Amino acid sequence: MTSNGIALGELVKKTRKEKHLSARRLAELCEISHTEINNIEKGIRMRPAVLTLKGFEKYLGLDYAEMCRLVGHSEDIIKYGDENVIVSYEKYDKIIQDYRKEIEHCAYLIEDKRRYGQEIKESFDVIYKYINTLDNVPDKVKKEIKYIYKDLENIDLKYENLMQER
Repeated sequence: MTSNGIALGELVKKTRKEKHLSARRLAELCEISHTEINNIEKGIRMRPAVLTLKGFEKYLGLDYAEMCRLVGHSEDIIKYGDENVIVSYEKYDKIIQDYRKEIEHCAYLIEDKRRYGQEIKESFDVIYKYINTLDNVPDKVKKEIKYIYKDLENIDLKYENLMQER
């Protein structure tokens, strides 16, 4: 009960009607079923999820912390909801779009680096083959050149692994 003796369900129903929202429309906005809205309003669902309460805060203008206290959520839950729950679905969608753009950009950079690596390897092939034909090149130099050549060969494998992780 709130300080004026009203239960959460009554508060939601009263406020929803004042805002001229149907139970179905509020359910769509909060991304829950209209049955859940009906159960909350009838007092069947006594302790709605934090995200649902955050939806009521956003779309009905009800105080999240007051609703949490009304249904018996702890202060830790109230703090969690205030600090960690994204209720703006538009903001959430934008965050996802931004991540997708970032992933695409990273994929482009990886592909660009792979292309450079392939060009370097093609140029290095000539040097590698030439040095291996020479007799006066120290073994240590030949060994280092062989390591570089192997690293260049592995660029495609590394690229494929990165693309699979994507």
